[in-house]
Amino acid sequence: MMRKIFVLGVSFALIGMLSGCNASSEQAVNPAETQENVHAAVSSNDIVVRGIVESVSSRNVYSTLGLMVDYIHVEVGDRVYAGQVLAVLDSYNLELNIKSQQASLDQARQNSQNSISNSQRMLSEATSNLANNTNMQILNAEAALTSAEANLARLRKDYEAALRDYESGSDLQVVGARNAFRNAEIARDNAERNYTQSRALYVLGAISVDEMQRADDERTLARNNYNNASTSYENAASFQTRSLEQLRVSLTQAIAAEQSSREMLQASRVAAEQEIARLRNNLSTAELGANLEHMEISLQLLERQLEDSTITAPINGTVTAVIAAEGATPTPMGGLMFVVEDTDNLRVMTRFREYDIGLIEEGMEVSITSEVTGGAVYTGIISRINPAAVEFSQIVEFEAEVSVVSGETSLRIGGTAWVLVGF
Repeated sequence: MMRKIFVLGVSFALIGMLSGCNASSEQAVNPAETQENVHAAVSSNDIVVRGIVESVSSRNVYSTLGLMVDYIHVEVGDRVYAGQVLAVLDSYNLELNIKSQQASLDQARQNSQNSISNSQRMLSEATSNLANNTNMQILNAEAALTSAEANLARLRKDYEAALRDYESGSDLQVVGARNAFRNAEIARDNAERNYTQSRALYVLGAISVDEMQRADDERTLARNNYNNASTSYENAASFQTRSLEQLRVSLTQAIAAEQSSREMLQASRVAAEQEIARLRNNLSTAELGANLEHMEISLQLLERQLEDSTITAPINGTVTAVIAAEGATPTPMGGLMFVVEDTDNLRVMTRFREYDIGLIEEGMEVSITSEVTGGAVYTGIISRINPAAVEFSQIVEFEAEVSVVSGETSLRIGGTAWVLVGF
């Protein structure tokens, strides 16, 4: 069967008597010992316990910014609504930091955009030059190869022609020198015979001294012409050999130059491809560098701190403590500045001994009173009974919560309420 619990207000004298009957202020009061001082409705079977009035919703307001308090807008006892400004911190340096961070972020964005634009332009130009065959390195390499090929073709032609002339003996200079040498040789031989004949005739007296001298001069001239023609012939043959060798060396060099030019052209094309790959990588790097999330997050954190520099009430309620002070930095108690509690939704936290707990049930309707409310009686409901006993207590007790359901009360948070359980 459901029972109703009555909580009656008692005088200071009664409180003193009740306190004197208990070794601990948290212990239950024996109603039999105080029956003569309680209202006639309290029977010897009733249970009187003491509790503490608390707010159902209590919020501590902190600040971890380490900023000086510029202005406090509330006092203890002020009723506030959620979002109402309680205090403002000095955020001047913080605002300067935000402006500096914003400027750095804007500059970084501009630099990133410029880097991306330049990388895109250079990549586009390199790709277009390669596709349209307008890459200057490749064009220069192609021109060098064309020149080397032409030079090689010319030298090969000259060398082959010279080699044919050498092998066939048809070189004009050599042929001319050889003919001149042969003619000089014939002229010399003729001059020698003529001189021999003239000498014999001179001995016989058939010719004069002058004729004899003329024959000798012709012989000397023929000899000189022969020697000169022989030298010219040797020089022409030697020159032909040297020229052929020079042409062979030049041809070998031209072949190497042509191969080098061909390799240079290939290297230029590879270099152009590598340059495009490098520029593409630069563009990717620039695009990655445009990710300024770390700077944006830093700015957001600073902006969040700026928002947090305006301290607001987290809930509707009453300011029950002001720890912050203007001109000071909220560091005591871990940055605690205010305590805001919901004074419209209260509860009474109390304890029942183990031999009484079997008579108590969750959902029981109760009446609540305290010294600060005089004879006022308020309605409450037992909303929770802990299933486990209180630890570290000298006696076995179970904590219970009584919700205040009366619309308006004069109960004060932290005040004492006395509970009578009537049967």
